[in-house]
Amino acid sequence: MVVLTEFVVLLAFGSRFYFDKKLDDLGEVIVQKQAQIMAYSEIETDIRKILAKQRQVEAYEKSGLGFSEKVNSLTNILPVGTSLDSFNLNDGTLVIEGKAQSEFGFAQFLAGIKQMPGVAMINMKDTNFDQTTGGVKFNIQISYK
Repeated sequence: MVVLTEFVVLLAFGSRFYFDKKLDDLGEVIVQKQAQIMAYSEIETDIRKILAKQRQVEAYEKSGLGFSEKVNSLTNILPVGTSLDSFNLNDGTLVIEGKAQSEFGFAQFLAGIKQMPGVAMINMKDTNFDQTTGGVKFNIQISYK
């Protein structure tokens, strides 16, 4: 009986070293995992910022700017020989600068703009007729409803 008790005590004493080693190994694993998490925390912060910006862009795409519809409608009405030099869309206002090879092409373009959906007002900021080429340079501001 005494031998059995001593055996149990020695077994408990020996198992203590085994479990201490396991605990130390687990502590090292936790330190390594924490180091990995800290290394990725900056990347995660950057990705969260990017995703927040992406959500804003997606909201604009879904709800509001209507940029693609305006561009599509302009490309549909743009006559042959008419080119756009600049295109600026701000808060319901579209400013277009460009050249038409003829007065007729410019007139067609204006008529097409008047028929575009959602156009509230057309403001001719600048038009110049180039007598040497017979073309028209224009600057048009379109306000949308």
